[in-house]
Amino acid sequence: MSNQRSVRTRRGAYVALLALMVLAPMAVAGYKLYALDYPLAGLIPAPSYTVEVNMQVDGHGEDIRIQTYLPKTDARQSVDNEESSTGVFVSSIHSDSLNREVSWNAENVAGQQSLRYAYSVRAHHVRYEIPEGIPIPESYSPALAPFLADEPGIHRDDPQIARALDSIVPAENRTVLDVLTRIHRHLQDNIANRNFSGYTDSLTALKLGEASCNGKSRLFVAMARKLNIPARLIGGFVMEQGSKRTSHQWVEVYVNGHWVPFDTINDHFAEIPANYLTLYYGDQALFKHTANVNFQYMFKTSKQLVPQRDAQDALSQSALNITNLYAHFERVGISQNLLKILLMLPLGALVTVVFRNVVGLETFGTFLPALIAAAARETGLLWGIVGFLGIVLVSAVIRRGLDWMQLLHSPKMAIVLTTVVIVMMATTVGGVQLGLFELAHVTLFPIAILAITAERVALMEAEQGAMKVARITLMTLVVIAACYAVMDSIFMQSLVLAFPELLLVVVALNLWLGKWIGIRVMEFMRFRRLILESAK
Repeated sequence: MSNQRSVRTRRGAYVALLALMVLAPMAVAGYKLYALDYPLAGLIPAPSYTVEVNMQVDGHGEDIRIQTYLPKTDARQSVDNEESSTGVFVSSIHSDSLNREVSWNAENVAGQQSLRYAYSVRAHHVRYEIPEGIPIPESYSPALAPFLADEPGIHRDDPQIARALDSIVPAENRTVLDVLTRIHRHLQDNIANRNFSGYTDSLTALKLGEASCNGKSRLFVAMARKLNIPARLIGGFVMEQGSKRTSHQWVEVYVNGHWVPFDTINDHFAEIPANYLTLYYGDQALFKHTANVNFQYMFKTSKQLVPQRDAQDALSQSALNITNLYAHFERVGISQNLLKILLMLPLGALVTVVFRNVVGLETFGTFLPALIAAAARETGLLWGIVGFLGIVLVSAVIRRGLDWMQLLHSPKMAIVLTTVVIVMMATTVGGVQLGLFELAHVTLFPIAILAITAERVALMEAEQGAMKVARITLMTLVVIAACYAVMDSIFMQSLVLAFPELLLVVVALNLWLGKWIGIRVMEFMRFRRLILESAK
């Protein structure tokens, strides 16, 4: 009788705890949505770009200096996660009100040397509506004088520019909108687009009737300045998936207190797309370097989806918000990226539980797939799997060799741990040398877990054979891929960042799976004939 009462009590406590783990987070989420007015738009991901600038230079014993421009965070674009690999070079960064220039210097450079600078960019599309009827101002503040002047390459005062404008823009009743529309349409429709790699000034573009982005932009600026409208050049590039050497140039015109963008190559009138990255202002050279050295560069861009920053900031700043974690973690300098990894680990663990307990797959370690999937967010799934397999297999071979020497367990494990570190460092160095920078992030893998896994692989191979190891390795990779798919989901990341209390629902699901007594999928597949025959 007492045993039955104990069973009923335990069952009641289980059901009550399960209900609490589900209802409590739902109540808190409802409070956030209705009392705090959480913006659900924060759950819709926004595009983000990772940009790498890879440079190579061949030295012959001379001192070498390389300069380029780095993007700055402003009202339209946000730049973060900057990192660099400079090799023998020493870098220094100089910033002014508009530009941010980096310089790499090295003495007595011999052989081929590589440099890399990478950063993440989030930007948004901007479009301006220029009101009709605004007259061209007769004067401006002294600060705008440089943007009205004649300068090399921008021949504002040349008579040919004036004659061209006379045929494009009527002399009477000139308004800002009409003038800019006519200049833009003339350059777009009558000056042909050409992919020139060299420098083209405004007069050359006008005479040839064709130009690349830099020639068209200089001609646009010269014409706008001639009509007393301040204008300036913008240098950058269009962020598109893949690698390229092509940079881009466009124009900004000062209208009614705003710098308004124009691009006559891609026909953007008073707007700039979200994938345009601003690198510098003014008529600058993107790269400058010591003469007579073989210098090469390449931009590599990858696109991914990330939570919308504005909406996430709104979530963290909501009044009376006592459950949002990001605001508290931010106070001690913990990045949102690290917080996302921490919050997504329970989801990865849940996926592992489902595959082990419900599907019936065997894996190396209980939660190894979730930990490797978390680390693979920096390497990407493919290179994460390559790095994982390489580290574990090499370490397992070393472990078998140590067994032959008949060492004690603890020193043997210490040697395996050291081997894991050496292999990870070698993989990182090799990844950098080969330009496989995703592979270089394998140093984020959990070292101790990999060492224990290597020991298990070696023991299993010795006791049960290589086929058993291969089979469990394959199943482990399947679970890693599934964990990665869930943990890398932008929607899931946004949801858990906004409502971290939903992790209690994950606990509830684990409570439910803890009572799982049904047949596993792998068992059903193995004995399906018997099961189906007995059901007849």
